[in-house]
Amino acid sequence: MGSVTYRDGIAILQLIIFPIILVAALFIWNRTGWRAGSKIWRYGVTLSLIRIAGSISSLISIDHNSYNVEVAIAVCELIGIAPLLLTYVGVLRQIDASQHLPPRFLNLVTLVCFIGLILGIAGVSTADDSNDGTYHPDKIVKVSMGLFLAVFVVTIATAAWLWFQLSLSLRTFQRKLFLAVALSVPFLIVRLVYSAISDYGDNSKFAVLVGDPTVYLCMSVLEEIVAMTITMALGMSAVLERDFVPYAPPKEQSAPEVGQV
Repeated sequence: MGSVTYRDGIAILQLIIFPIILVAALFIWNRTGWRAGSKIWRYGVTLSLIRIAGSISSLISIDHNSYNVEVAIAVCELIGIAPLLLTYVGVLRQIDASQHLPPRFLNLVTLVCFIGLILGIAGVSTADDSNDGTYHPDKIVKVSMGLFLAVFVVTIATAAWLWFQLSLSLRTFQRKLFLAVALSVPFLIVRLVYSAISDYGDNSKFAVLVGDPTVYLCMSVLEEIVAMTITMALGMSAVLERDFVPYAPPKEQSAPEVGQV
């Protein structure tokens, strides 16, 4: 039986925390309505499931390490960025109850993130391991990371624009969701910097799977945990507010009521 390493301990930490985040995300999703909230809160659920799967893969590698297991860990590590970012795109949908933002704009941002996700999975799955048997990011993965960085910049710029549009008429639930975004930004920046250095740089401390576990813990794992904890806590508080307005897709908003001529 293999020994439990520092990095395995990090996986155990994620296996403890992310089920809690999963339950919180499911609670919020249920409060907003499964259909209406599917474009918003399902991404927190997805991220939690990916991190749980990645942690389980890491623990499996203790006794059954192989390149395929390493690829599974690397895939979970990379593709988790997509639902992490889309969680905040979804929060903007929830804030924008009066539809100041064109729905197609946020749909386009979501599409770009999904393209990055697909490229990331393809890039990790076909990455070259001929030199030392470990994962190395290729050009496709770097393009994927570039798309994620672009989505983050657009999301923060959109949040700032939306704040100036709504600042004089904000409901309590909107203030809490804006606060969730604002407080999460520093942690998201550090998280993305870590991944960018890992994909674009040559610093061995940031190498996927074999880098410095302390750097990985402080710049990746804890950043995600703190950002998602803040978002889920304020999200739960927001949906319990009396002035909370569930997100309604444009088609549902424009549809005539029953009996209306």
